[in-house]
Amino acid sequence: MATIEKRITDEGKVVHRVKIRLKGYPPQTASFQRLTDAKKWAQHTEAAIREGRHFKTAAAKKHTLAETIDRYCEEILSFKPNSTENQRHYLKWWKKELGSYLLSDLTPALLIEHRGKLIGSENKFGRQIAPAMLIAM
Repeated sequence: MATIEKRITDEGKVVHRVKIRLKGYPPQTASFQRLTDAKKWAQHTEAAIREGRHFKTAAAKKHTLAETIDRYCEEILSFKPNSTENQRHYLKWWKKELGSYLLSDLTPALLIEHRGKLIGSENKFGRQIAPAMLIAM
């Protein structure tokens, strides 16, 4: 939801500050001299956030899922020696399937499609992977 505050600077100029706060997303703010510009930005930005177009940052356009998985294995799993073997198995599968994708190009629909391929396939012990197993990960 967007809110617009009218503020007066020390020089006496009017500035309209827009705040957009939507659950699950970081707040966005911007300042404008004209109220119409503030309203237009608020409407455009809110729509972009809801459609998933707003937060494709430069970092997400530079890194692939494979790089992210490798970094996670080095920085997180290397400090958890007890429960990592199973996680590494699944991460290896995700890296093989979607590792070449940029983080900005990953969508929920794409992840769900590939998760469907994972369900029913065999795990490292030769047993079928059940949907409940993916929730436990």
